[in-house]
Parts: sequence; C-alpha cells; structure tokens
Amino acid sequence: MPIQMRSSAYWLFACLAVVALAGLPTVAAADDADTCVKQSGDVAIAACSRAIASGKFRGEELAAIYVSRGVEYKNKRGLDRAIADFDQAIRLDPKNTDAYTVRGMAWEAKGDFDRAIADYDQAIRLDPKNSSWYFHRGLSNLYAGALPTALADLNQASELNPKHPYAALWLDIVNKRSNLPSRLAEAAKQINMTWWPAPVIRLYLAQLTPEAVLAAADHANPRAKQGRVCEANFYTGELALQQGNADEAKRLFALAAADCHKDFAAYAGATAELKVLGARP
Repeated sequence: MPIQMRSSAYWLFACLAVVALAGLPTVAAADDADTCVKQSGDVAIAACSRAIASGKFRGEELAAIYVSRGVEYKNKRGLDRAIADFDQAIRLDPKNTDAYTVRGMAWEAKGDFDRAIADYDQAIRLDPKNSSWYFHRGLSNLYAGALPTALADLNQASELNPKHPYAALWLDIVNKRSNLPSRLAEAAKQINMTWWPAPVIRLYLAQLTPEAVLAAADHANPRAKQGRVCEANFYTGELALQQGNADEAKRLFALAAADCHKDFAAYAGATAELKVLGARP
C-alpha cells in the first residue's frame, strides 16, 4: 500500500500564500517550495533542494519541505537519504506526525522494525485517531514477531477507518495466523469494491483466481500497473502461505520484492516473509 504523507504540504501552501503577501520569501523560493510539494520525482527533489538552500524558510515551513523531499527520495529507493531528511524535519518540527510516519515507513522498508515501531508510537501520541499510524505499526509488529500486538493495532486501524481496504486485508491475514475467524466478508460491505485492491479482497473471499487478480492489475499508467502487479504477487503469496504452499509463496514473494517500490507495504512484507522462509530477498 503506497502512502505518501502530504498533509504538511497542504499546510505549506497556506503558509506560502501568507508570506507572499508580506513579500517573503522571494518569488523564486516560493515557486520552488510550491513545486517541491506539488510535483514528484527528480523535478520535485531539485525544487525542494533549491528551496532549502535559499535560506528563506524556517521551522515548520522548512520541515514540510524536508518531508516532501524525503518522500521523493524514499520513492526513488534512496532510503538513507530519505531518513536523513526526515531526521532534519523532526529536529525543526518535533510535532510533525508526517515526518515520524514516513520515517517509520523507511525504517520498515529497511527491515528495522523496532525503529519503525518507535516512530509510529510517536505519531500515535501526537495523533491518536489516525488509522494509518495503527495500520503501519501493526505491520511492523507483525514483521517483528509480535502477533498479538499486531492484531490489536490492525483491529484499531479497522475500527477507526472501516473503509480502509488494506487494513481489512491485513486483519484477515493476522486473524488467520491467530486461528481466529475471518471477518473479511463483513468488512467488504463497507469497502469500495469497484477499485483496487478489490480484486485482491475477492481473491481472499474465493471469488477470483490468482490469474484473474493479475489480469485485473493491468493499468494504463506504468507505475500504477507496477504497483498493482507487485501487490497481486505479494497477496497471492500470502494466500499460498496460508494454504501450506511455501514454495509458491517464496516464488511470489521474490517477484514482489524485486518489483515493488520501496514505499509499498508489500515490499517490506515480501522481504520479511522471505527471511522467515529462509530465502534471500
């Protein structure tokens, strides 16, 4: 599940409008900051870097720019550079929940689940009603081997946002590992089943085959298609694991680990599962 934290970006837009009226920062710096939070990829990274180097931003504004650049580094698989930016954002704005969360996701992608959990803990202390924080902490607890804690977090994520499709999927996976009954059919009634990852949910409800899910992953946008195929392979691998087919699970997890963007929960999941199965990511 790709999650890119941008609430700091929206806050920054408002700040830019205010400071522009006051004549600060300069037009060029304001344009760079705007591009930084609105665009993606190398264009965004370059604009963020120019905005940082301009010296025109301070405190929360500058922290938001570091978060945006860090997200782009993370999406381009530069996890260490991303973490350095998130560190800087937190130093500038210790109450920035986005910074803690995306840093937690970066630690998760690196397989450092203890640090990821610590960051999610802090995000939850600052914003205890956000389902995404519990969702990601639940995944990190699962990968760290804390199954009961993972179950509690995913239950909380699902309660806070019953329409969260990935929380419903992961709660089903963890329920089965905990020898608890599936609640996925009931959860699906509140989920938009016309959009991805609905085909994966239908797979888990025995309404689609793995081949049909892979076909449903097709998309005109290459990045979107890559993400969907990655998730199709990962979740089909989880299902194979549930069914006792470890060899097929390893094959599918290997495909997901090779294909998934590192900002996807499926990437951290695939690499973690491969380690448990004694295979190299």
